[in-house]
Amino acid sequence: MLCKNFLSFIFLCGSAVSIAFAEKRPPYYPTVPHSSAVIPKGDGKRTVGYMGNWDIFARKYFVTDVPASQLTHLIYSFGSVNNVTGEVQVAQPLDGKFILTDTRILTDEWADLQYPYPGDNSSIAAANTTNVYGNIKQMYLLKKKNRSLKTMLALLGWGLSPNFVPVLASPTLRANFVSSAIKVMTDLGFDGLDMDYEYITDATEAANMVSLLKDLRQAMDSLSTNGSSPYLLSYASPAGAPKYSLMDFQGMDKHLDFWNFMGYDYAGSWDAVSGHASNVFGSKDNPASTQFNTSSSIEHYIRVGGVSPSKINLGMPLYARSFSNTQGPGKAYNNTGAAGSFDEAATWDYKALPLPGSNATVYNLDIGASYSYDPMSKLMISFDTPKNAQFKASWAQKMGLGGAMWWEISQDQSGKESLIGTVVETFGGVQALEKSLNHLDYPTSKYENLRRGMPGC
Repeated sequence: MLCKNFLSFIFLCGSAVSIAFAEKRPPYYPTVPHSSAVIPKGDGKRTVGYMGNWDIFARKYFVTDVPASQLTHLIYSFGSVNNVTGEVQVAQPLDGKFILTDTRILTDEWADLQYPYPGDNSSIAAANTTNVYGNIKQMYLLKKKNRSLKTMLALLGWGLSPNFVPVLASPTLRANFVSSAIKVMTDLGFDGLDMDYEYITDATEAANMVSLLKDLRQAMDSLSTNGSSPYLLSYASPAGAPKYSLMDFQGMDKHLDFWNFMGYDYAGSWDAVSGHASNVFGSKDNPASTQFNTSSSIEHYIRVGGVSPSKINLGMPLYARSFSNTQGPGKAYNNTGAAGSFDEAATWDYKALPLPGSNATVYNLDIGASYSYDPMSKLMISFDTPKNAQFKASWAQKMGLGGAMWWEISQDQSGKESLIGTVVETFGGVQALEKSLNHLDYPTSKYENLRRGMPGC
């Protein structure tokens, strides 16, 4: 794909709630009491960061910028699927155009496999098919230097999920998907796969997803020697009850290593009123401002779905949703002509904040949310701050959750304002993070330099 043209489109791929349709949403789940029982913590917290292959363009964010010591897992977005053959693919788009119904719809070969980083010969990298370059090479090198960092390939995402509908429905295409996904994973040196299908729509799809995950799990396990050095399988899961109520949690969970709970996009330009985009609890005083909340959704996963809290990563946004011409949370607004980061209207990278006139942040820790409001311009911005990130990390620890997740890491600030850094410190620092080893041995990779372990690098 051409990242410049599709940056705003692809940014939505990590959304927890469908923003393509201005559907009327039901009231939020009843908020569980803040004094929920403490659930025992597991050993070593996961810190999972998504990165887009488009980040190297407009945002000028490269694999070499990844805070590797603060992450246990780096999930690279996105791999696509051929909706006729079911095969997972990583290559360039047809004629530079993004066409949803095209059977050759793919991701970005230039960023993934060819982009010349410092030290690479640009002419060789662009024309070479024997060795791999680009972001894929750099992620492998990052793993060599940081043996606790696992890399995973995210498949589909919001924008590419429609291509997967016929694949999920067909046993033959699912089999093709599984075999090709495993090949792509081992060709490119990943430690696992993250399924990001948005969203399961009925009981048939729910059952088919269980079958798919079972087959993926079996294929991954067959690569491990005597059960050692397992490959990872995760699922990017929704926070909206209309979406997760259709999922077979128990059927899916037995095949997954962990869930990446998308705890964001609870409010945005698709809503009738302004609201909090990533709040932990629902508001009793202003319920219109919290149509969704993290607490009730997580409680559903655990109590109804039977998911162990230690397998859930709490997703947090590294971006903001803004509402123009409003009197504040839960009020009418008008985002016509609204600005945003990189032409994404009413959506801002966290690192672009605070905006002029919007640096007075309001904290509402009763609901686990923070926002800014400029009474002169009547602009409300819902976003996480270090203080709120600390609150969320502490809540995740209290609930016994397995860790944290972010969409997406190019949008974070640095230093003491880093939300990733804040959460890591709240967890107990890098020494408190999961320390399992990554894979470096890929003897069947199609790329010679990766098969050989990137000698000399």
